[in-house]
Amino acid sequence: MTLQFSRALGALVLGVSCVVFAGCASVRPANDLFADSQDNDTTITRYQGRFSARYTQGNAEQSAVGSFLWRERGTDVQLELMSPLGQTLAVVSQSNQGATLELPNQPPRRAPEVDTLMQDALGFSLPVSGLRDWLRARPAPGTPARVARDAQSRPEIIEQNGWTVHYVAWTDDTSADAHIRRLDLDRSQGANGPLTVRLVLDQ
Repeated sequence: MTLQFSRALGALVLGVSCVVFAGCASVRPANDLFADSQDNDTTITRYQGRFSARYTQGNAEQSAVGSFLWRERGTDVQLELMSPLGQTLAVVSQSNQGATLELPNQPPRRAPEVDTLMQDALGFSLPVSGLRDWLRARPAPGTPARVARDAQSRPEIIEQNGWTVHYVAWTDDTSADAHIRRLDLDRSQGANGPLTVRLVLDQ
């Protein structure tokens, strides 16, 4: 990991402004899967909001805070992670051609899947493949899942693929058609240790 790479991610991990680091810049995605789309494109599913993560790196507990923008169409997913002041510090893309991670002033990094890229760069990895369905309040297809539901038949908890997804808040507490407001993801075991992620959705 280069010094500049560490500094750029430090703005995300420590939750401080990128401007304190000389030469730190916002990412302009070279692999923008949605470059030709408009904001009102109804074929794209968008989620944006704030996130926080707690994880173990080495023997120390670490944390990360910031905001995110998730865009999805078909098999294409692009996730932008931003500092608290809005600089885009990491762009993660997943398509049929594999996964790409882009960071400020660095060439794109590529791998068959996104988990390894995020783990190596950020010290934690969001379960992108599972989130495609968990953000829609349903278990991902193809693997066993345990689902506990509330009085409106909405999921309260989904346990799947080593993750426990807690649906903490909805836009309407009484409506079965409400949208997710907040979900917490916990992974207690794994090769990279425990991980807790909180997502608060603005839309």
